[in-house]
Amino acid sequence: MRNHLSKLERFPSRALLLLSGVCALLTLLEAVTAQGATYYVATTGNDSNPGTSTSPWRNPQRCTTSPIKAGDTCIVRSGTYTDTNGDGVVVWIKEQSPDGTSSQRITIKSEKPLGAVIVAPSNRNGFGFMVQSPYYVIEGFDISGANSNSSTAAGVGINVVSPGHGATIRSNSIHHIGRASCTNSTSGFAGVQIRSGASAIVVERNRIYSIGRRRNGESGCSTNKYAHDHGIYIASASNITVRRNVIYDSNRGFPIHVYGGTTTNLNIYHNTLAGRSPTGKPSAQILLSSTVRTANIKNNTSSDAQAGMLYLSNLSASSVTVSHNLSSTSARYGSSVSGVSFSNNIENTNPAFIDKSRNDFRVTSSSPTINRGTASGVPVVRDGRPDSSAYEYAEQNNISSPLTPTGLRAQ
Repeated sequence: MRNHLSKLERFPSRALLLLSGVCALLTLLEAVTAQGATYYVATTGNDSNPGTSTSPWRNPQRCTTSPIKAGDTCIVRSGTYTDTNGDGVVVWIKEQSPDGTSSQRITIKSEKPLGAVIVAPSNRNGFGFMVQSPYYVIEGFDISGANSNSSTAAGVGINVVSPGHGATIRSNSIHHIGRASCTNSTSGFAGVQIRSGASAIVVERNRIYSIGRRRNGESGCSTNKYAHDHGIYIASASNITVRRNVIYDSNRGFPIHVYGGTTTNLNIYHNTLAGRSPTGKPSAQILLSSTVRTANIKNNTSSDAQAGMLYLSNLSASSVTVSHNLSSTSARYGSSVSGVSFSNNIENTNPAFIDKSRNDFRVTSSSPTINRGTASGVPVVRDGRPDSSAYEYAEQNNISSPLTPTGLRAQ
């Protein structure tokens, strides 16, 4: 009788080998697919173009609409980008924009670090980025502007609100937000704002400086507001991580301001905060107020605060740990609060920056921040001994460090 078995049936080892090859190819194709597509924006482009490298879009707002999908990257080439439709926002990632996922985020990034310049409009409320859709990464932009003199003026470099959970704000230079404004608005200006139920937000490796309106008497301005404008403003948010940022000349308010509603699972570590207001107000560089449930404030440097690194004001707290920070003044200004513990902080000590006068906050080899941090609850560093600074001395010239100094003086 004729044998009707196929070659694969007669040689099962070959069949298994072929099947393994097919599976490997499918796995490879899935990995390539997971990387997503890449689109481009340039000042020479057109929003009706396909968004390819040779035929880019014109405005970064185009990065928030179809065909963008989870896992895609939108590269914004060097140039200056502003609001194009009068809504007060340069890039508005709306609730109806495509969603990213925790494993396939949508990335909008400057092709050259700080080459893409976002100028927030100076109408009543001006925003560089507004993030209201989940799992977006905003990376590498130079963001400034929002210079309204309106009696209700407000402005933010990057604003994240619910349902914009899972956002990452990385390696941006956010500066001169509202610095030309003269107003008594009770609304405020901020480099980064996270509020209204936003969750799982990471703010890392940014330089945030020169935030907030003119002071009373500055350039002829008359105002009685001194604590409404902040480097990073957090309110009613959860699972927030603020790490490896350098924040200076943000003293028309607080470099880090936590106020309003209930904030839970807050991590503030490895940041460098520098500078005080010439008016002496406010008195600290981090404010905790309202309700904070579970927070870790570790391995930070505070330089030249008026009276202390941390101010606890009208605070209801539980499980708030403040440890292994270095302050050139005290670790705390004002009274203690139940639910907040302080330990292993270094106080009244010069952090030994390379050149504070030029805003170079990297540390020298003699800095007391070196190897003085805790490894508990923070990511592992290369040598296993974290410094209490935004920079790790052993790798502070690395690309993984916060942005290198701009050389600009505080204003």
